[in-house]
Amino acid sequence: MAFKNGKDRMTEPFKSIMTWLATSGIKVLGILLVLIILSQMSKWIVKWLEKFLPEKDTLQAMEAKKRAHTLGNILRNAVLIVISFIALLLIVGELGIQLGPLLATAGIGAVAVGFGAQSLVKDVISGFFIILENQYRIGDAIEVAGVSGLVESVSLRRTVLRDLEGRVHTIPNGEIKIVSNLSKEWARSVLDVSISYREEVDQVMEVLRQIGKEMAAEEPWKSALLEPLQIFGVERFGESELVIRTVVKTVPLKQWDVGRELRRRIKIRFDEKGIQIPFPHRVLSWEDKKQSESNVKCQNLNAE
Repeated sequence: MAFKNGKDRMTEPFKSIMTWLATSGIKVLGILLVLIILSQMSKWIVKWLEKFLPEKDTLQAMEAKKRAHTLGNILRNAVLIVISFIALLLIVGELGIQLGPLLATAGIGAVAVGFGAQSLVKDVISGFFIILENQYRIGDAIEVAGVSGLVESVSLRRTVLRDLEGRVHTIPNGEIKIVSNLSKEWARSVLDVSISYREEVDQVMEVLRQIGKEMAAEEPWKSALLEPLQIFGVERFGESELVIRTVVKTVPLKQWDVGRELRRRIKIRFDEKGIQIPFPHRVLSWEDKKQSESNVKCQNLNAE
C-alpha cells in the first residue's frame, strides 16, 4: 500500500506536466509556430512589394529600389518586434503568470531605464530623421563619422558600413553629424591630367575629347556614362607640369571604374601621340668659383 502511494506521488508531477502540455503547451507551440510563419511572411511581403515599384528610367528605378529595400527592412523589423512582444505576453499568460503586476513592474523599469538611456533615444530620433529625409539607403557609398564604405544596414539605432578592405563599421546614428553621400542619384569622376609645358594645350584637349567619345560609344561604359566627357580647361600651373581638369558624370558607384578606365586610355593614347606626362624634376646649374667672382665684379662696375 505504501509503495502504491509513493508511486502515485511520483506520477502526479508527470501527469500535471502531461496535462499542461495537452492544453497550454499546445497553445504555446501554436503561438511560436505563428510567430515563425509571420516572420517569414513579412520577409516575402517586403520582397513582393519591391517588385511592384513603378518602372521609370533605369537611374530612377535604381534609386527607388534602394529606398524601398531600406524602408522594407526597417518596417519588417518593427513588425517583428511588435509580433514578438504580443507572442511573449500570450506565452506568459499561458504559463499562469499574472500580467497586471508584471506590466506595472515593467512600466516602472522602463521609466528608470529611460533616464539612463538618453543616448539610445538620441540614436533612435537621429535614425528616424535619416530615414525620413532619405539621406542614404542600403547600397549607397557614404562618408560619415570619420569612416567611409558601402551601407549594408540601416536601422533606427545604427548604421553599418563595410569599407574597401572588408572591415565592418557600426556607427550609432546619434554620432552622425555630417553625411557625405557619394552615390545618390548620380556621381562624377574628376580627373586632373598633367602634361609637359612643351605640349600644345589645344591639341591635348582634342585628344582627350576623342578618348571620351570613344569610351561613350563602347559597352559597358556607354551605360555607365550619363553625360559626355567635359574638359574644364587648364586648372593650374605646376612646378614641372601643366594640369588640365576633366570631369565625367556617371551612374552611382561607377565613378571609380570610369576614372580607372579613363586613366588607362589616356596613358595608351599619350604614348601613341608622343605626349609627355611629366614627372617632378629640378634643373640645377653651377659655375666655376673664379668665373662667378669675375661676374660679380663686372656687375658692380656696370652698376657704378
